[in-house]
Amino acid sequence: MLKHLLISMGLTLIFTPILIYITMSFRLFDHPSERRINSYPVPTAGGLAIYFAFFITALFQGAENLVPYFVGGTIIIITGLIDDYRGLSAGIKFFGQVVAVAAFLWLNPSSNYIISALWMLSVINIINFIDGLDGLAGGIILIASTALFTWIYGTSCQNIGGLLLIFIGANVGFLVFNFNPARIFLGDTGAMLIGFLFAALANNSVLTGDIMFNLPILVLILAVPTIDTFCAIVRRLQQGIPIYKADKQHFHHRLLELGLSQRQVALCGYMLTLVSSATALVLVKNNSWNQFIILPVIAVVLLYGAVKIGMIKPLVVKSQRRVL
Repeated sequence: MLKHLLISMGLTLIFTPILIYITMSFRLFDHPSERRINSYPVPTAGGLAIYFAFFITALFQGAENLVPYFVGGTIIIITGLIDDYRGLSAGIKFFGQVVAVAAFLWLNPSSNYIISALWMLSVINIINFIDGLDGLAGGIILIASTALFTWIYGTSCQNIGGLLLIFIGANVGFLVFNFNPARIFLGDTGAMLIGFLFAALANNSVLTGDIMFNLPILVLILAVPTIDTFCAIVRRLQQGIPIYKADKQHFHHRLLELGLSQRQVALCGYMLTLVSSATALVLVKNNSWNQFIILPVIAVVLLYGAVKIGMIKPLVVKSQRRVL
């Protein structure tokens, strides 16, 4: 199975420089702006390299039940490309995500369509939200995918395990070009694709079992983007602005303002994901329902940290005095 990882990594290492040349030829750049971190134009839509490496490797390795991933992933890629090229409204982009998830679930029956759909749409968006810094989203998904592979290793999900190794290899290959200083960005094309593929692979493995136990464990593995998105929603509600309106108060923005470099912020995100993933795997190994005690504690700690670095303001309940 290791050869699957090496082949997809090798293909990504080949495809990405070609994609950089093509995107530069078509002038498909992510230009500096008020809400961007990059100070110079950087080629984008790098997710195409992961897309081709993943599906070509999976096809030639004879992976089973590949069609749902291909159809859903292609819809995601098309939606992301249009957004990276021309720009889409939040509503149209979300519609594209819904169509991709619906197509995947139609071709790949689920035991619980509502939970599967909500899970997949949530992951696509939390990864897209946190993709604002060189290598951050890709590294987090790489660690999360490795944790998921470790979780299902030795179970009956060998086909999913093989696809995960292919996915891991593609992410490793792309990080060579995406880690700071990035030579190409994932773009919405890539951020939504890696979120979709991770969510789909988790849906077809651990979410086919005990959802009540396994779903919170998956959320723990993705603790960093989950908390970042939660804080973004709370912050925008506090400010009275639409939750889809971009700002510069995300996890990575705040750490940069505190003086960390882009590499240090990315490594901080990786370390937090390693810790959350390791904790999740310990809970899985012990089959411990103590997660319903541990998870709220972890959530409180992370939210406290989010408040301290300024991702959200403390919730203050104002008392009203009646004057008689």
